[in-house]
Amino acid sequence: MKPIRALRPVQLALLTLISLPALATEGGVDNIGPGTDGFYILPLDVNNLPDHMFAFNLYYNHYEARKLNISSLGGKVSGVDIQSDAVIPRLDYLSPVRVFGGRLGAYIAQPWIKQQVSMFGMSDQRESMGDTTLAPIILWDMGKNLTLATALEITLPTGEYDATRLANTSNNFYTYKPLVSATWMPNERTELSIKTTYSFNKENPDTHYRSGQIFHFDYSASYKVTDNLSLGVNGYYLKQTTDDKQYGRTVVNIYGEDVDDGVKGQVFAIGPAVYFTFLKYASAEVRWAKEFDVKNRPEGDMLWAKLTIPFAL
Repeated sequence: MKPIRALRPVQLALLTLISLPALATEGGVDNIGPGTDGFYILPLDVNNLPDHMFAFNLYYNHYEARKLNISSLGGKVSGVDIQSDAVIPRLDYLSPVRVFGGRLGAYIAQPWIKQQVSMFGMSDQRESMGDTTLAPIILWDMGKNLTLATALEITLPTGEYDATRLANTSNNFYTYKPLVSATWMPNERTELSIKTTYSFNKENPDTHYRSGQIFHFDYSASYKVTDNLSLGVNGYYLKQTTDDKQYGRTVVNIYGEDVDDGVKGQVFAIGPAVYFTFLKYASAEVRWAKEFDVKNRPEGDMLWAKLTIPFAL
C-alpha cells in the first residue's frame, strides 16, 4: 500500500512533530516517560520482604527543549521553546502470592502535568491530569544482590486532549508496554539497574493516527560513597521500530520526502545523578540527563526527582 501524507490543519501538522517526554504525542513517540526509573529500580532480597509491602513514590519531572531535530526540515530547528513539568504519585504493592516462582505485585501512577509550547509564532499552554498507567508485575529473588522482574504496563487516555491544540496532557490512545527490569549489586557498594520496554500503541480515534512501536530502556549505575549517599550516572535510549500510520497507511513527513522514514523517533541521553537513603528504608534521588543523537523529536535536558517511602500493612 502506498504511503499517505498527513493532510491536517497546520496545528496538527506541527503536533505530529512534537513529543514531550512524560506525555508523548503523535509523531512516533508514546507514553514512555523516558528516564523515569533510576537507581534501585527493584527492591533487593524480595523473598524476605513483608507479605503485604507497599511503597509510595512521588516523582517530579522537568523537561525543556529549545530545538527540534526533524529530518524533513533538514535537521535541527531553532526558535522553539518546549517545557513540561509533571508531578507523578505512584503506589507500588507487593503481595505474598507466588506466580512462576516470583512474587506478584502491581502499581498505578497518575501524573499532573503542565505543558508549554512555543514555536513558529504560535504558543499554547495546558495544565491538567495526564494519562493513567497501571501494571501487574512479578519479581524474582535471585539472591540478596539480584532481583529480576517482568510487567505489563497499560496506559489509559485519562488526560485532556484536543486535536487542534499544540499542548495536550493526553495522547488520546491506549499503550501496552511489556517490560523487563533488573537491579544488581555486584559488590556491597556498586549498584546497576536497567528497565527495558517495548510499546504497542493503539490508534488515536480523533485523528485516525497510530504511532509506531518503540523500543526503550532506562539505565543507571551508582557507587556508595557513604552508607547513605550514592553517586552515579543515568540515562535512557529510545528507538522507534515501525512506521507511524494514518488511515492505515504509512505517514511520510510534511513535505512528502523520505518516504521510508515513517516519522520514526530516536534519542539517547546520559547524565549525573545522586541517591540518598534516610529513615532506614526511605530514599530520595535527583537525576539529570542531556539528550544526544536525536531524530524526529525535541532535543533538550531532562530532570527527575524521586521520593520513595516503603511501608507494610
